[in-house]
Amino acid sequence: MASPALSQASTAFESDAPQVQDEQKATRRAVLQRAKEAATAQDILLFLIAFRILNALSIRTFFQPDEYYQSLEPAWEIAFGANSGAWITWEWKNQLRSAIHPSIFAGVYWLSAELSRLLQLSPIAQDELFLATPKVTQAVIAALGDYYTWKFGERIYAKGSNEAWAAPLAVVLFHANAFQLLGNDPHYHGFASMAMALVFGR
Repeated sequence: MASPALSQASTAFESDAPQVQDEQKATRRAVLQRAKEAATAQDILLFLIAFRILNALSIRTFFQPDEYYQSLEPAWEIAFGANSGAWITWEWKNQLRSAIHPSIFAGVYWLSAELSRLLQLSPIAQDELFLATPKVTQAVIAALGDYYTWKFGERIYAKGSNEAWAAPLAVVLFHANAFQLLGNDPHYHGFASMAMALVFGR
C-alpha cells in the first residue's frame, strides 16, 4: 500500500500534467507561428528580388545621365584602370566625390570579368554580362528597399494589417520607381538605406 506522501505526490503530478501539456502545446504553436512568419517574410523578399530583377532586365533606357557618370563609369575605371576607356567627368578627376558607391559596382565588374574568363565567354556574351550584372545588383538593393518599407509598415501599424501591406505595394506599383529605383545613381541607394534605418533604428 502506497504511503500518504507518495499518494499526494502522485496526485499533484497528475493534476500538473494537463497544465504542462498545455504549456508545451502553446510553446509549439508559438514556434510554428514564428517559423510561418519567417517563411512568409522570406517568400516576400525572394518575390521582391525576382520582381525587381525582371524589372531591371526589361529596361532598355535610363532615367538620368548620373546613373552612368556618377556610378558605372567611375566603377569601370576603378575595376579596369585609368586607360580602360571610362568617361570620367571633372568632379571625379578632381576627386570631389566619394568612391564608396562606384566601388560596389567596380566589384561587380571585376567579378563579371573573372567569371567571363573562367567560363571563356565570347566577347558578345561578356558584354551582355557586363550590362546585366550592375542591373541585377541594383535590383537586389531596390528589393531590399521594398522589403524594409513593408517591415517599417508593420512596425508603425500592426503585422498583417492592411496599412502595413499598402506601404510596399505603393512603392512597387508606382510606375516611376520602375526606372528610378533601378538606376545606378547614388541617390537611389538612399531609399533602401533609409527604409532599413527606419526598421532597425530606435
